Amino acid sequence: MKNIIYILGVIFLCFSCSKKTTTVHLKGQLKGMAPKEVMCYDGTASIVGDSRDILIYTDENGYFDTIIELSKPEYFSISRNTLYLTPGDDLEMVITENNQEATFSGTGAEANNYMKKRLFPKGGSFLEAGRYVRADFFQTKSTVDSLAEVRRHELAELKKVSSDFKRMEEARITADVVNSYISYASYRKDIRFDWQAYQQASQEEQKRINEERQKIRDAYLTAITPDLKRLCKTLTDTLFLNVAVVRDILSYSERDQYGWFEGIELPERTKELYEAVDKVEALRQAVTATTVNQARDFIARAKYQDVATEVRHKADQAGKLVKGQPAIDIIIKDVDGNIKHLSDFRGKVIYLDLWATWCGPCIQESPAFEALSKKYEGKDIVFLPVSTDSQMATWKSYLQSHHKDLPQYISQDQALKDDWCVKYIPRFILIDRDFKIVDAYAPRPSEEGIESLLNSVL
Repeated sequence: MKNIIYILGVIFLCFSCSKKTTTVHLKGQLKGMAPKEVMCYDGTASIVGDSRDILIYTDENGYFDTIIELSKPEYFSISRNTLYLTPGDDLEMVITENNQEATFSGTGAEANNYMKKRLFPKGGSFLEAGRYVRADFFQTKSTVDSLAEVRRHELAELKKVSSDFKRMEEARITADVVNSYISYASYRKDIRFDWQAYQQASQEEQKRINEERQKIRDAYLTAITPDLKRLCKTLTDTLFLNVAVVRDILSYSERDQYGWFEGIELPERTKELYEAVDKVEALRQAVTATTVNQARDFIARAKYQDVATEVRHKADQAGKLVKGQPAIDIIIKDVDGNIKHLSDFRGKVIYLDLWATWCGPCIQESPAFEALSKKYEGKDIVFLPVSTDSQMATWKSYLQSHHKDLPQYISQDQALKDDWCVKYIPRFILIDRDFKIVDAYAPRPSEEGIESLLNSVL
């Protein structure tokens, strides 16, 4: 009997020990952020959709303590911070909008402290917005390569990370080098020009300047093809698709005019991923029954379920945004903090401007939006500028120094992202008197055709 009990005990212990951990414990503080912040999934399929995003709720001081389900290691991002989370991690963190200020302790801290130094492609990666641009490409290349070696040494020194993490981060360094070489074209002295003088030049002169700059750029990008080809060839492993900058570099293969990917065969999974991106982008450009059906056709034949899941999620979202569908309500606040709903304006045509104080193109559209509203004064239409800023104080401060004639509103309603699919701004939405969607991706106020569209609804 004792032997039977012993055997059962051993079996139980073996089962318990072999049970796979599927949770991550996170606690700490999100400083200077909204009471609810999205932890964005940043792995392979994030280029297609965002169904794996996780909402983190904090108290009024930004503190949180949460457990998330996670079946395998994944990258996530909060503001400019990139996290690498592995089932079993138990992390305490303090995060601000400046990734260099983040602190991590506990299980999983080593990988995340390393990630604090992640470079940003939009800054030219190792060029860091021009900081490391030298007199010519050869000197710049030498600097970039040296910085990359420093980063590789830091990666090699890590002790408590997986081999997959090291491989992916090695690929990130290589992709950052590629991005640096490409970005150098925008920093060359012979390509830069006086923007103010350019704006004052004639159309013919502007055309000549643009053509000359493009010739120089094309000649440079062709000249560095051997370097880029050699590096791009090392980035084709599908594991590396988890790294955002690698996905950026591989996307050039679809419009490769310089031969960077000549002779490089991309895996089937990579090809399907970028086909999925095209289907989702079509949904963003035109939400119609046709684009929705094309997305569903792709889902039916897709081989990789993580990709298909994201396309399905976007197709389901887009299906709710087709012309004639009921408009999705959102909560908005005025400058005094009074709560309103988008549906409060039912009975009038609604032209909605989604913007933010940090968005340059949004700011450029604002005068056109206000001017258009004046042209339609007295008509059965309301022009609603709604800020998507995460901080009400930032929005109010901006309005104090920028006079607006229209009543101003702000919204952090999750329905903007989850239901209206607001992935980028500026975004304009047109709704009819019956609170039904006319165009979920309406033309900008500065674009031709907006007045005829408004008139057709009125």
